[in-house]
Amino acid sequence: MEENWKDYYHKGLAAFLTVAMCILFFFLIFRFSQIGAYVKMIMRILRPFAFGAVIAYLLSPLCNHFERYLADVTNLERRPKALAMKLKKLYAGASIFFSLFLFCFVIYVLVAMVVAQVLSSITTLTEALPGYVLTITGWLEGMINEEMAPVLNYLEQYSEDIINWIQGFAKTQLLPNINSLMSGSSVSLLTFLMAAKDLVIGLIVAVYFMNSRRLFGRQAKMVVYALFPPKDHLKEGQMQPADWILKEVDIINEYLGGFIKGKLLDSLIIGLICMVFTSIVNIPYAVLISVVIGVTNIIPFFGPFIGAIPAAVLILIVSPVKCVYFIIFILILQQFDGNILGPKILGNTTHLSSFWVLFAILLFGGLFGIVGMVIGVPVFAFFYQLAREWILGRLKKQQLKKEKKEAAERAFL
Repeated sequence: MEENWKDYYHKGLAAFLTVAMCILFFFLIFRFSQIGAYVKMIMRILRPFAFGAVIAYLLSPLCNHFERYLADVTNLERRPKALAMKLKKLYAGASIFFSLFLFCFVIYVLVAMVVAQVLSSITTLTEALPGYVLTITGWLEGMINEEMAPVLNYLEQYSEDIINWIQGFAKTQLLPNINSLMSGSSVSLLTFLMAAKDLVIGLIVAVYFMNSRRLFGRQAKMVVYALFPPKDHLKEGQMQPADWILKEVDIINEYLGGFIKGKLLDSLIIGLICMVFTSIVNIPYAVLISVVIGVTNIIPFFGPFIGAIPAAVLILIVSPVKCVYFIIFILILQQFDGNILGPKILGNTTHLSSFWVLFAILLFGGLFGIVGMVIGVPVFAFFYQLAREWILGRLKKQQLKKEKKEAAERAFL
């Protein structure tokens, strides 16, 4: 009787899941826009938790370092058990405070440097603008006098038509769209304020994440072991499903954590090198340009060029000669970072060739924007690792000769 009940239960569950999947597939095909709107709404609601999770993930190694340091300084292991437990909780809270304080201090310093440099740059540009206008005017007058006489004749001949077209454009296109432009500016300001609010809430959420990170880790392991119970009669060398999943999670954590921490250190060094060079050569807006170069360097491959383009335009306005010096310096700096500094700091974190790095950046950047360009390389490296393990496992079962096995392993290094 009990076996019949279990049989009916499994059949009913299978039928229910089949119907549910069919309904879900229907909505994915024919109601994709509505589902996308709900997903975006949920993501917008949970955005502070995402900010908090990212901040906690980045600061957890620093928090662990503070805890170990405090425990070593006070000889926590030699204390009585009751006192050690109280001190451990105290050290955990102090470590979280120090980590968040250091994070906020670094953000404040960067923002203060950028804002001060932007204000100084605006002042400098405002003061130098009349000179730029006179220079450009003289250049245009010389060009017009020498080469633009036919154009002037054309403008004089059709000046009335051109004026009528400009007036019509202003009445039909420009003026009606002023309200939409103003509303767009208001929306942008509101979006910035909402992002700032989410970031503040994310800092509070990060405290809870960091305080409960070990508890969440133990709970996640228990969930994995509950969903994937041990299997009997496994072949020699095979891992239990839960152990394999936890091992792969450790691998992606190693890839992602090592890549992000190494890239942050690499970008800091690149920004300092850029600041030293721009200060020695007396390039204008040295601090602002160095911060931009350092921040955009977090993006692999394209980062230095993304930051160099607006920086070069700023320098070009003031001094074209120094702009040439800066472009040459950026090319040399990118080669130094890509071939010497980056590999030295990151080591063998991703095990990806240059082709797959470029592929990962373009793919994840197209799907998720700037965030995808940053995390695309370690995430793709994880899937590459899974494919590597599967292929090598399949080749191992085929009883290949030793030379072919070694060649296959070298192909996926």
